[in-house]
Amino acid sequence: MISLKVKILKKIFVSNESGFSVFKTTINKHPESPQIIVGDLFDVNEGDFLEIEGEYSFHPKFGKQIKVKSFKFILPQDKDGIIKYLASGRIKGIGEKTATKIVNKFGLLTFDVLEKNPEKLKKIKGIRKGVIEEIKKNREENRTIRELTVKLSPYGIGAQTIFKIFKKFEENSIEILKHNPYVLIEKIKGVGFKIADTIARGFNISSNNPNRINAGIDFIISQYEQKNGDLYVNENTLLEESSQILHVPVNFIIDSINKKIERNELRREEIPEKVIMSLKNYSIEKMSAKYLYELGLPSASQDISEINFKQIYKKLSINLTEEQKNAAISSIKNNITIISGGPGTGKTTLIRAIIELFIEKNQKVLIAAPTGRAAKRIEETSNFKASTIHRMLKINPETRTFVHNEYNPLQANVIIIDESSMIDSFIFYSLLKAIARNTKLIIIGDKDQLPSVGPGNILRDIINSKYFNTIYLNRNFRQTEESLIIENAYRINKGEQLIFKPFSENPDFVFINVRNENRALEKVLNIMKFYKNDFDFNSPLFQILVPMYRGEAGIDNINRTIQTEFNLEPFLIKKEKKSFKKFDKVMQLKNNYEKEIFNGDQGIIVDFNIEKKSMLVDFEGRIIEYNIDEIDELTLSYAISVHKSQGSEYEMTVLILLPTHSIMLNREIFYTAVTRAKKKIFVISDKNTIQRAIFNSRPSQRKTMLPIRLKEFFKAK
Repeated sequence: MISLKVKILKKIFVSNESGFSVFKTTINKHPESPQIIVGDLFDVNEGDFLEIEGEYSFHPKFGKQIKVKSFKFILPQDKDGIIKYLASGRIKGIGEKTATKIVNKFGLLTFDVLEKNPEKLKKIKGIRKGVIEEIKKNREENRTIRELTVKLSPYGIGAQTIFKIFKKFEENSIEILKHNPYVLIEKIKGVGFKIADTIARGFNISSNNPNRINAGIDFIISQYEQKNGDLYVNENTLLEESSQILHVPVNFIIDSINKKIERNELRREEIPEKVIMSLKNYSIEKMSAKYLYELGLPSASQDISEINFKQIYKKLSINLTEEQKNAAISSIKNNITIISGGPGTGKTTLIRAIIELFIEKNQKVLIAAPTGRAAKRIEETSNFKASTIHRMLKINPETRTFVHNEYNPLQANVIIIDESSMIDSFIFYSLLKAIARNTKLIIIGDKDQLPSVGPGNILRDIINSKYFNTIYLNRNFRQTEESLIIENAYRINKGEQLIFKPFSENPDFVFINVRNENRALEKVLNIMKFYKNDFDFNSPLFQILVPMYRGEAGIDNINRTIQTEFNLEPFLIKKEKKSFKKFDKVMQLKNNYEKEIFNGDQGIIVDFNIEKKSMLVDFEGRIIEYNIDEIDELTLSYAISVHKSQGSEYEMTVLILLPTHSIMLNREIFYTAVTRAKKKIFVISDKNTIQRAIFNSRPSQRKTMLPIRLKEFFKAK
């Protein structure tokens, strides 16, 4: 066994799931001889200093390595590391400039001076008295931080996570972790079950501790919700998988589940097999069914003889097909109307007609969509104000709840929701709560697209329940015969062979025959260079779509490559895996209710505040500020997943489908991707891969109970 002090120079590989990592390091005594270390190195970042214990090993492919058995974080051992440590935000008032002054004066004795005699800082010109007071305050805080570090570092918990724990719980940190470290899962951003479980081992919490078993059960349920979109888990599956990750007998887990049910934290249902769901998901589906039932109850009959379609046609310069006309009539006759149709079926034209019909009757109409881009597209095509569902409901930033709810409903006679295949269970429930019982609801979408990123399968569930009037818009050949995009979209949906035309005919659907990842990346870069006069490298009108994140032609590498090749600006900010430049195209990764920016929103970085270390991002005219701790909410978005593209349309798209994407190849992803293109799409793939995608139809079978809940209400009344 060897013991060494090392500095992390470069990340080679990190598994976010297992924590297994590979880093290039330099050893204190031999900085000229870099060493590769491997092991379960949670929370380690470039620039960190570690004291490691391990042994040398030899990998047949990568050569000599140090296999780390245990490690702990230590204070920086060189001047550059000390400057970065002091300027990291740990001490209020010390930025890089002040940190450099301090280290230039005291060198490697800096920490000794700060700990034992901070008054010596008065000798440095320009150091304010307030900074010295902050250092004294920080010294007291550091006692708790040091205790946390001593306790947690040997288990691979990094300085960043330790600092977050201290900021949340301060001097109570140790006592809280001794009692129940699993509270970190809810309280500390970035701490999941595996990290909390690692911390629990550091505090000698037994494997059969009730808090641990409860956290493990919640973890499995949340994984099915986040990864599969499921609102419940089969009980046998839950028992089996919980036992695997917790390494405790199943009877312990059964006992915990039963107690959580008694405490009203979980629900057990039989449909007919036994399933377990969180109380939140149970309530959302139960109440959504109740609101839908009440909204759909018949009200005063509507006289459709008064509808003057000729006047509408003349005013809007449009004609409606019989299907569109039936959909418009249904939206007037019924309190809830569902309209489903693919590309080219005239949904946009129908929306314009429905809006005009209700305005003619002096009815107040609200229209919304799940994303900002979808709402903007409605405005552009209908000349009628639209918004996202979130903004229509309005966020109270203090309570992080919606202003409009069952006690303060939306003031409208008619509410139209477009792109409804994207709506998850939570936002749909919030919407239903805010709709007054005498308001008409018109739900428009494409049932054949991918379901929402969030849990649930709302559009399909409502259609499949068969309790609400549903109009299917079929293809209008006269409107779509010129578009190869729409032609092939329908062929994909039906599992038929695609039509490919020679590039010389300038088709809107272009097939580029490629199987190799390097070659695919090269083609993407060539397309961007060829069309550089039509689209800026960060244009919101141009989008690259890829099913997977990993690989040479995966989302992550394409984004890094485009940033390097096309954005010549210097880096504004580098933090762990995040590196951003001015003019980078970025995407929001989670709902931020305070900023009113939501998962999937895209923007452009337009500026950087040096003093505040914050970035300014332009989201279609709204300038939003992100501080250093918030940039994890952003990612580069030159290339994005097909799921993230839902609700958006682009003038031009590039879609990559390769044999290496086999795990994600299916008809629904292919169809959704193609229908994002408005004027032109390049499909970089090969014919065998395309055939596999078309023939592999996997319509989402998410585990939801909304149809069952609706049946309960309709049968009971």
